[in-house]
Amino acid sequence: MRISQVLQGVKVIRQAADPALDIRAVVYDSRRVEAGSLFFALPGFKTDGHDFAAETIRKGAAAVVTERPLAGLGARQVQVENGRRALAQAAANFFGRPADKLIVIGVTGTNGKTTTSFLLDSILRAAGKKTGLISGVENRSARGRARARRTTPEAPDLQKLLAEMVESGFEFATIEVSSHGIELQRVTCISFDIAVFTNLTPDHLDLHQTMEAYFQTKRRLFVPAAANQEKGCAGRAEEPRAAVNIGDGYGRRLLDELGPGQAVSFGEAAGADVCAQNLRQSGWDSNFELATPAGSIPVSFHLPGRHNIDNALAAAAAAHLLRLPLEATASGLASLRSVPGRFEQVDVEADFKIVVDYAHNEDGLKRTLATARRFTRGKLILVFGCPGERDRDKRPRMGKIAGTYADLSVLTTDDCYGEEPGQILDEVEPGLVQSGGRYLRIAERRGAIEAALEAAAAGDLVLIAGKGHEQVQMMAVGPMPFNDADVVREIVRKVGRQA
Repeated sequence: MRISQVLQGVKVIRQAADPALDIRAVVYDSRRVEAGSLFFALPGFKTDGHDFAAETIRKGAAAVVTERPLAGLGARQVQVENGRRALAQAAANFFGRPADKLIVIGVTGTNGKTTTSFLLDSILRAAGKKTGLISGVENRSARGRARARRTTPEAPDLQKLLAEMVESGFEFATIEVSSHGIELQRVTCISFDIAVFTNLTPDHLDLHQTMEAYFQTKRRLFVPAAANQEKGCAGRAEEPRAAVNIGDGYGRRLLDELGPGQAVSFGEAAGADVCAQNLRQSGWDSNFELATPAGSIPVSFHLPGRHNIDNALAAAAAAHLLRLPLEATASGLASLRSVPGRFEQVDVEADFKIVVDYAHNEDGLKRTLATARRFTRGKLILVFGCPGERDRDKRPRMGKIAGTYADLSVLTTDDCYGEEPGQILDEVEPGLVQSGGRYLRIAERRGAIEAALEAAAAGDLVLIAGKGHEQVQMMAVGPMPFNDADVVREIVRKVGRQA
């Protein structure tokens, strides 16, 4: 494809490259540059792509897109107003704007995005639809399943997945949309047909600084049309239809701002368009009457916790907007038995339960602890930590939540990135002390899990929070292989052999 076609609609400040230059790939990572690549030099949080521009030319890049003039690139440089916006536009152009050929559903919110996305994908498949899924756990396209590297992929990776779906005749795509995905313009130039809002609680404030800014970022998923036109993105002019949780304060605010007929509400709050009536819970299972504007239907549901009822209602509200049969909605909700790393029970032989969960913020930790308490006859033992290099203010608050709700908390490391692990634990510990709860401090995560298992007895529940499905722990030395469930299995097998 010619570079003039790839950069169609992009606000170019200066272009030295020949408009007929052939482009074979759109790349944002210098390590992935090959002959014919168009490399986008993006300023990052830790490194700046501009520093690698000359290197990419030596590796065969056809041209480099920059935000500032760079010496030595000659006729290989294109300077643009906004690199990330240009990357999203170029990726959409390069892959033939695949989102315009699909029915695209975006799911956003602080908590519940992954589970809601999985539930909606299950409903679509129950309705006989050919559907793809892009989530923080895994991506499913015509090429099968692949482990996700981040919640919302960078624009070229996202557009490539969508293009694979189009090529294989897929009709629908469900995308888990993070606030980073919106703020960093990964979903720019994607026209969403349906947008789902689960909730908004404090998180990612290292990026957004304030809850108002965090909300405004999320809001952009629901009112993107005018902004996309300004950014030079083609596609639909109308806003997506929305499914909004009115049990959440920010959800109610968002619903009030949306146009008449644009949104359907869901949740446990009075007046919700989609709600669960006559809810009965027994063990991990729930039964309820799903009430929607199109009618009602009985539902058997197998994901534990009240928060998962909200997730089920979110998926059902989106299904209603898609005009899917109620029978398919009930069947899809019933058929999903688990979501990787979301209150997932580890399959080991023990006389106590062991659960891993992705909860890594205040609201998520409180919800998963409340759910765990319902299934605990004995002690509730928690292993948790806080991520490094972000949201330092939440650390003591998470410590207080842990100490308040758990009978024993084991404070350990989460993803520390480049931050000193001891400093993170030092900032969490005052909350534990304030709570008055029993706790241990064990920095090494494997050792913390081992201590929690050793402390457990018949009827107890060990909840290992923070990492969920993730396969690595991010430390100063780089990513280290680590999966909580696998570590549990190794420890239990080792104990069994020693016995």
